[in-house]
Amino acid sequence: MSLKDKLFANLGWKIVAILLALVLWFHVATEKIYEMRFPARVEVSGLAGELEVEAIEPGSADVSVIGTGKELLQLMLSGGIRARIDVSPVSRPGVYDYEMGLANLYNVDVSSFKNMTILSGNHLKLVVKSRT
Repeated sequence: MSLKDKLFANLGWKIVAILLALVLWFHVATEKIYEMRFPARVEVSGLAGELEVEAIEPGSADVSVIGTGKELLQLMLSGGIRARIDVSPVSRPGVYDYEMGLANLYNVDVSSFKNMTILSGNHLKLVVKSRT
């Protein structure tokens, strides 16, 4: 039997074995704990109809997330992190300061991760103007 025959003998089983090894490696590698940083885009809700947001500074917050590789991969595939601030008390144009916390993160369950911290961007300056 030649080397070529030995190499291609039971080719289907060899491919299955390689695929199973890759799946096992992926499972083990994603069970480790990792830390990643995600930008959290800031959105505004509850603004009166006659007002509009002229600027939000900064427009996003930097969030550190610690969790398993599977959790972080799921977070990446779901679109990342978004934050929402409620500005319903704002009734006239002006400049407003807001403090953003983990409660403002609305599309992620904070308790499902080992740790989540807002590193920067938690002090927001909101500029509101009248619609024209």
